[in-house]
Amino acid sequence: MKKGTNPHPKRSDLQGIRGFAIISVLGFHYFPKYFPNGYLGVDQFFVLSGFLMSMLLNRTRKLPILTILSDFYIRRFKRILPLYFMFIFGSICALYTCFPNTAIFLNQSSAQKALIFESNRPHTGEENYFEKLSIASDLFTHTWSLSVEIQFYIIVPVIFIIGNKFKGASKYGYYAILALLSFILFASYPPPQSFNSVFARTWQFLIGMIAFLCSKPSRIVETQDGNSMRIEEQLKQCLLKEGNSETHTENLDNLTKTWNLISKYMILMSFTVTLILPCPLESIFVRPFFTIFTGVLILLSVEDIILNSRLLIYLGNISYSLYLIHWPMYAYVKLTFGDNNFILAETMLVSIFLAAIVHESYEKWYLKQSNSTVCILIIVLFISSTILINKDEIGQKNQHSTSGKSGWPRLDALNDNMTFDDAERMNAYWNQHDHMAPELQEPNCIKMSQNHERWCQFKENGTEYHIALFGNSYTKNHHKMFIQECKHRAYRISMDDETGCEPLTSPTDNAACIKKLPEFVEFIAETQPDYAFMFTRFFAAANPYNITENDLEHDRTYLEMRSQLRKMLPNIKKKIFILDSIPRVHPEQIDTIAKNLKRKRKTMEEINKSLYNPSGFERGRRRHAELLEKECNSKCELIDYLPEFWNKTMNAFQYFDARGFSYFTSPFHISAHGIEHVRHIYTDICNRL
Repeated sequence: MKKGTNPHPKRSDLQGIRGFAIISVLGFHYFPKYFPNGYLGVDQFFVLSGFLMSMLLNRTRKLPILTILSDFYIRRFKRILPLYFMFIFGSICALYTCFPNTAIFLNQSSAQKALIFESNRPHTGEENYFEKLSIASDLFTHTWSLSVEIQFYIIVPVIFIIGNKFKGASKYGYYAILALLSFILFASYPPPQSFNSVFARTWQFLIGMIAFLCSKPSRIVETQDGNSMRIEEQLKQCLLKEGNSETHTENLDNLTKTWNLISKYMILMSFTVTLILPCPLESIFVRPFFTIFTGVLILLSVEDIILNSRLLIYLGNISYSLYLIHWPMYAYVKLTFGDNNFILAETMLVSIFLAAIVHESYEKWYLKQSNSTVCILIIVLFISSTILINKDEIGQKNQHSTSGKSGWPRLDALNDNMTFDDAERMNAYWNQHDHMAPELQEPNCIKMSQNHERWCQFKENGTEYHIALFGNSYTKNHHKMFIQECKHRAYRISMDDETGCEPLTSPTDNAACIKKLPEFVEFIAETQPDYAFMFTRFFAAANPYNITENDLEHDRTYLEMRSQLRKMLPNIKKKIFILDSIPRVHPEQIDTIAKNLKRKRKTMEEINKSLYNPSGFERGRRRHAELLEKECNSKCELIDYLPEFWNKTMNAFQYFDARGFSYFTSPFHISAHGIEHVRHIYTDICNRL
């Protein structure tokens, strides 16, 4: 190797690949109908990141392990964290000043996860990244990829240090085996898990690392006299020794460059065709294609007029700023103006302009600062963001006392200034997150039993009662509000929520729920509560009668309900409260409520009529009434929502308020707004226990 030659010359075309990738992501986020495959740009970022990590680690490969680690993390964190934490701080400021209040609860939770790089861990198992993109209410949706990358930083030095122990072909085999194992994990996981899992994404980083190993600067061999020489140089000397002229070697160089250039253009063309296809392609096939051929593209280091163009190189230079900035701007415009392509295109251009300003000023500035200065900057931004995210909780600390008064912040985050547009967005959010919405979840439920996964308990500050909450998913739906209202009376609140299964009866052909019936009895026997609250979104309780409603003594469902209740009552010291059956809604109509009110397409009466779905609720009420009359005496009490959802003026059930905010969600649960609507019932019950 010639003295003074940089073994790792700056590759402008790599920045060009970054530019190509960020364009793909912008197209996918701003215009998903036209660029449904643009998400593959993130896969290209992962490959480029793997290449860069290998390059950084390779520079210190002969130094002590602690030096390798410290040099790697200092360089990476200095590059990423100052801008990332500034983005979070700025986004939260915008959230409180520019966005509707309905977005605050969701984004406070998302910002907390983004701050500690957990955005790739969904709130629920059902949460879908692409659905979150379509709703565009989460300002931190796109930070999942940064979370994956930071999590990979934890394991990549270990991978590299072990890989350094191998020589020659065995080193390539080591990385290839790891990549294959990770890809198998990616292919075998359910799509939401494989999308977010760092281990199911590791193969993409490894493709970049393999590309580094195969790239020209690393293709070095030892000559007989001990000097280092590139494979290409050695091949040239061999040709000269065999009598070939230098002209022939130049022709070989030209031929190689021409072939590399043609290959490069063919790959870029195939990438472009994939991105502009109007139909989404199967990710299990197209993701490996993009990932592997991005690695190949890195190997083809010959200059070309596309990736080496000034425009793509500059877009690559600002790609990190642009990736962070573009999504909150899109979310604001989408929430404010909807799917207006002209405004979205303008916003995309503005986001590019702002990213350039941030890159030229802030990014370039902090990269020139000392490590200690950057460390202080990172700490200040992190603490400031944490305080800003939790400002409501801090400000309401006194309000969150155990006084038992209904002074809690509203779970639905509504205020008097909201519009039909707010209602439309919030109804969509409630439908998506349903009973597992973050604002409806109370943390820190301590597991009670190794044999029963869902049994857990909350330790509270009250001194009077042990309360048990149990039932199906309505338990999860209601528990936070209930705990807020009753925690001042309870020293312990135990909970068992079995999704899809009711405590008193089961569908005749549902083996899983039939199996759960004795487990509900066991839960009550184990907890021995003073008071028990049964929250159930009825299905089985409304089963058709075997004969008639007047002959329940021969009704299978009623007899099962009676048997279950008789087994539970001896283990409940004071009283059991049972949520009575109410009519359901037609789920497909909920998204139309606010639209119809805003555009005056239907009256409130007409909307309510289209929502009404009785679903046999009266059979459930009939059976509950019979149980209370003949089995419970004063030890049972029904909680009845029917009066809460009955409009006396219209003489009909009402499922939303006058501003269009729905009390129910599409999967038949009660929305956060509906929970607030019935809260006063539990305020009263908890105060009179």
